Amino acid sequence: MSYHDDLLGHAMDALTRASPSQADLRRSVSTAYYALFHLLISETVDHWDLESSRGALARMFEHSVMRKVSKRVADPKQFPFASNDPVIVQRLRYVAESFAQLQYSRQIADYDNSIIWSLSDARAEVDTAVDAFKAWQSIRHEKIAEDYLVSLLIKPRD
Repeated sequence: MSYHDDLLGHAMDALTRASPSQADLRRSVSTAYYALFHLLISETVDHWDLESSRGALARMFEHSVMRKVSKRVADPKQFPFASNDPVIVQRLRYVAESFAQLQYSRQIADYDNSIIWSLSDARAEVDTAVDAFKAWQSIRHEKIAEDYLVSLLIKPRD
């Protein structure tokens, strides 16, 4: 099993404990984000032909760049994808939107102790990651999905 799949499993497992604590709920949200983060990195790096430099390439990804790119891809005004299959576009937008949302939720879970997480709120975030994984699997070989992966490495111009 891959690292990102293991992370997603841990995020789900934390929610199945009897009476999960705030720490369990927060860790599940944070881990769900990192599962999607590492899935996208893994998918990008797996396309890199030079295996010896894949580790270095994986370390080049920046959370903020990935969030900005994902927000842009999710916005139909900035990326209309007019000539692409609308189902594929919808799934790609879901992955991109989920990434941005999960990153925001992870920041709250990790740094804002004034927010009390409920089991249903944490479960909704983990479910978002699960659904993003499924959406990604259905489009991962599409050109617009592969272009999205490459764009995650490129700092967008504002």
